[in-house]
Amino acid sequence: MTTLNPTGWCPRCQQNVLLKREEIDTCLAIILLIFTAGIGLIIYLAIHYSKAEDRCIHCSAKITAPQTQSPYISQPQTQQTSYSTSVNVSEEVTGFKPSYCALCGEKLDSGTGFCPNCGSQITDN
Repeated sequence: MTTLNPTGWCPRCQQNVLLKREEIDTCLAIILLIFTAGIGLIIYLAIHYSKAEDRCIHCSAKITAPQTQSPYISQPQTQQTSYSTSVNVSEEVTGFKPSYCALCGEKLDSGTGFCPNCGSQITDN
């Protein structure tokens, strides 16, 4: 079973566990709230929530992430080639172009002088 939550090996619990952040220091939060009119508390919370989750949820032991090497080795690109493809495609459309009444949108037969729906005069464009 996999999870999107961060997990790690806890040496104290001897198992893979979910991770959490260090608890917020409530005394510091109250002092920052009172003496900085809340601005310091906002900064403190932004810094706190930007830290990585690195504590065991059971015993609060600090988990150190193992240093893993990426399985993909980055190699510098030695040669860049640019391909330019230009294809001129032209199609000629042939066939009957249906005409519609400009006033009401009724489909018209060819050679009609007046719209059968609204009676307006049809002008050929």
